[in-house]
Amino acid sequence: MFGLKKEIPMDSSMKKILLIEDDRMVSNLIKSFLEKSNFIVHQVFRGDLAREAISQYKPDLVILDIGLPKLDGFHVCHELREVYDDPIIVLTARETDEEQISAFKLGADDFITKPVSPNVLKVRLDAMLRRKPAKEERPLHAFRVGNIALYPQANKCEIDEKTIRLSSFEFQLLALLLRNVGRVMTRDAIYNVLLNREYNGVERTVDVRISKLRDKLINEGMKCARIETVWGKGYILNETAG
Repeated sequence: MFGLKKEIPMDSSMKKILLIEDDRMVSNLIKSFLEKSNFIVHQVFRGDLAREAISQYKPDLVILDIGLPKLDGFHVCHELREVYDDPIIVLTARETDEEQISAFKLGADDFITKPVSPNVLKVRLDAMLRRKPAKEERPLHAFRVGNIALYPQANKCEIDEKTIRLSSFEFQLLALLLRNVGRVMTRDAIYNVLLNREYNGVERTVDVRISKLRDKLINEGMKCARIETVWGKGYILNETAG
């Protein structure tokens, strides 16, 4: 259905990647490299097949090209975020602020410009997958601030006992701020911990994600806690009186 070859059964501990890329030569090169690095890779070549592929393959991570036929990568990213909480890495041939901001606002966790070194791609995948917590049916421990409760083992966030849908990156970002309540988290620290790379002084990845996370939590009824911008430094999660 997706232009895939039958896969030979592999070790269940191997991570599954859904690669959504319409350029078959590029897709095959990425697939070949990642399979040599012990990933299981499923290919899709059209944007309108992405949601069905998510349901069928249940990948640990999605690599998503922007320039797709039938349905472009921005629309696909938005659609996937309705049903998929794990990491999405966006690929694009154009590196513009507008594309990056649009991708992050729609739910992307990382943004990579093509052509990309296979080794760099693997490092970025590894960094994303390291942050993905193992899921448990019943979380045993929660971090709480105000009316927010985070369950790290289950990648679950609740506000007033109502489950809030967060992407993997949003969850880890909130967890980092929550574990450091009252302390300024610099952009350098956030990039090092969550993206495993240095902040270059101009990239807006974290700024856009913070803005979206803050708006989402406020809209869901966050009380007695506030994510604040510390200009020229970074961000801080403060407890408030009410």
